Amino acid sequence: MGALTSFSLGVLAVVLASLYQSNVHTVLYTGTRLFFGVGHTLEPLSAFPYKCRRIEDERLQACEDMWLSEGTRQLFLACSEPNGRMQWAPNVAEYNASGRSLTGHVTVLNIDEPEGAGFTTRVLETPGYSGTHGDGVLNVLGMSGSDDPDAGVRLWLIDVKPSVDPATGRVLEDQSASGGNQTVEVFRTIGGRKATGLEHLETFSHPLIMTPNRVAAVGDETNAFWVVNDHGHSKNQWVRGILAFFFSQGSVAHCTSSNIDSDSRPDCHAAIPSGLAFPNGLVRNRHDGRLYVPSSLLGTVDIYEPARNGSLRHVKADTVDVGYSIDNLMVDRDGDVWAPVFPVAKDIGAVLNDPFGEHGVAAAAMRIRKGKGPDGGWEVEKVLEDGLGEVLPMSTSVVHDAATGRLFFSGVVSPFIAVCDRE
Repeated sequence: MGALTSFSLGVLAVVLASLYQSNVHTVLYTGTRLFFGVGHTLEPLSAFPYKCRRIEDERLQACEDMWLSEGTRQLFLACSEPNGRMQWAPNVAEYNASGRSLTGHVTVLNIDEPEGAGFTTRVLETPGYSGTHGDGVLNVLGMSGSDDPDAGVRLWLIDVKPSVDPATGRVLEDQSASGGNQTVEVFRTIGGRKATGLEHLETFSHPLIMTPNRVAAVGDETNAFWVVNDHGHSKNQWVRGILAFFFSQGSVAHCTSSNIDSDSRPDCHAAIPSGLAFPNGLVRNRHDGRLYVPSSLLGTVDIYEPARNGSLRHVKADTVDVGYSIDNLMVDRDGDVWAPVFPVAKDIGAVLNDPFGEHGVAAAAMRIRKGKGPDGGWEVEKVLEDGLGEVLPMSTSVVHDAATGRLFFSGVVSPFIAVCDRE
């Protein structure tokens, strides 16, 4: 018995040492602090020079992500239906495909055309898009975009499709084995500056697109992009749901159109094979050409220098400590990076379980930009916070319109969006 106990303790010591060396202790410590909001002072909206309002419209529900076309002054939103979002979320091991929303869509706002409390609003049709085995349904999650020279816009959308039986086309009852059938879909707007629909250009399906969270478009003629896998490669429900966070299994892939690229390269390659702790909404900053990858667990943004083939240099160019759990990054016209953050991350669970309830969950927007001082450091500023959850949704995306100073907020399960005008 004593020998067995000594052996068990020895094994435990090896395991703990391995965990320590694999940086799990840092992830656990930092993630726990951000989860409970340790050290964060919640401030009300009244402390900031903004006037905020909600826009309640069934076309603007459950908008996980947004992208602003500076060239056409259109704001594109990846929307769905609140109750269906968390029924079908393979990245976080929710596999009820029968409960998924069948009304996923892209909504567009013409932000220079006020209409009532909001703006001129349209849902974009997707004629010719096959969806899952011909059903035409778009299970849209993350998005990115690019302005083309002729006033057209290309959009890269993550479509979280369920897996089907190849023989019958029926949706499989047990999706946990496959983890769903996530793809990246490239579309181009129909209608230019007042888009009415989306023409489907290309589907990217690849083993390296595993648990896609967000796309960062290169914006050139190849339809190339980076995509972040927030839970990495695991298809095991327990590992994908929980352990992938703490064991830093997240990754980034780079993909290029096979229809255009003729030098026999694979469609996708691993830009960062693994080692990221819950990487979230990455973005490419066209002002400096760098890729910004946030970690929701560590509250940091890693900055990488892409090589010409889309690979990322193994040594990070920089890391910015934001100090909050972060979701989808966005870059404005001036090159500033904007981040929606969760001041007390544990509180978002109540919203996910009851999207239509009034929970008073704090939300905030942070601005990240290169400092102008001699040290050349980074400035991280809390620009706006709704510490009491009075107006803003539980925000997974924030867009800053540098032309007006206006901020837009949306949330993955929120039944509304919010707009804040600078006073």
